[in-house]
Amino acid sequence: MILYVFGAGCIRFEVFLELYAAPLGRLRESDHVVVCDFRGVDTLTMELLKDKTPNVSVLHIGERPRYLPDKHRTQVSSWELVGGFDSDEARDRAAVERCTHFLAHDLSPVPGRTSGTMRVMQLCHQLGKPRIR
Repeated sequence: MILYVFGAGCIRFEVFLELYAAPLGRLRESDHVVVCDFRGVDTLTMELLKDKTPNVSVLHIGERPRYLPDKHRTQVSSWELVGGFDSDEARDRAAVERCTHFLAHDLSPVPGRTSGTMRVMQLCHQLGKPRIR
C-alpha cells in the first residue's frame, strides 16, 4: 500500500492522535507513506513516523521542504524528498497520483466553501483511491 496522508493545517494534537495515529500505527513494514510539508497533519505525520519507517516520501514546493524532522538517530535520512513543484495543487496532484490509498479528514466544513482537504479527497475518490480509517 502507498498511503497519502493529508488534512488540516490547524489540527489540534489531540484530534490528530484520535483520527490519524491508529491507522498509521497499523502500517506494515512494506507500506509506503506519501506526505507533503505543510503544517498540521503533514508535520505531525512526519513526527509520528520519523522513528518508525524509512518508507516515506515528502513532496514539497521549491528546493527544500518547509519542514523536515531531525535526521539524527531517526529514519528521516532514508526518506525520499521530491521537490520542484510550483504550486500546492501540482504537489497535491502528484501525491494523489503516487498513492494507492489515502488517509484524510475534513475538519473545517463551512457551508458554501470547499476546503483544500475536501478538494484533494474528492480527487482521490474520482481516481478510485480507497480511504482508510
